[in-house]
Amino acid sequence: ASSSAAPPASLSDYDDSSAAPPVPALSISVSGHSSLSDPLGRFQAPADPSSARAAVGFFSSRRCTPLRPSMREVALARSLSRSLAPTHPILFLLVSPSASPNLSTHSYDYRAFLLGSRLVPTSLDVLNLGPGFQGQYRSFSAESPMPWLPSSPAPGHGHTIGEQKAVDEMVDGFGIERLQGILGSAAGQVAEMDDMYAGMLRKLEKLAREVEKSNLRVLEQENRNLLLRFRSAGLE
Repeated sequence: ASSSAAPPASLSDYDDSSAAPPVPALSISVSGHSSLSDPLGRFQAPADPSSARAAVGFFSSRRCTPLRPSMREVALARSLSRSLAPTHPILFLLVSPSASPNLSTHSYDYRAFLLGSRLVPTSLDVLNLGPGFQGQYRSFSAESPMPWLPSSPAPGHGHTIGEQKAVDEMVDGFGIERLQGILGSAAGQVAEMDDMYAGMLRKLEKLAREVEKSNLRVLEQENRNLLLRFRSAGLE
């Protein structure tokens, strides 16, 4: 990572970027991480000197808090800058995670700062992860490829006709071949997921009709039982 020193600016709860001079772009490639401080917030230098020279900054995650640095984080950023003496400004990333009431969706608000004479808010672009977004990485190459799912059962583990029929009914057409398509491009993922959800809806509709028929049979049986009780009591 390389950049000239960030210009001084004051911290504010509002839009600081409108009043601050433009900050030079900083390109960062992250390949690892290490613990920076003890529970008291005191900086701990990493054991490997090479990792100290390659450090670009640190991050902090807090739930339901404003996206502005605390006094402890400002002090830690300055201590880190003095201890490591990097050739570029220290990057501080403040993250605030949140979740929907049913915990089905998790989101992360974040704000980035560069430490010059003070912590200066700066813009940060975060690239998406996944096989469908590798084009955003330009020179990115995975260290290990995505493993391909086997197209047929392993020798000695084949299904009988009855077992295969039960599996086909359970997966509703989503065998190994279609699951491989989900691991492909983003467009293929969307199409396959749409088909999967459509199949789930068809199953739910079928289940609802079966429950309705079952309730009707239960009601008919209750009426027959009531009629038999009337007959045995001589009320008919």
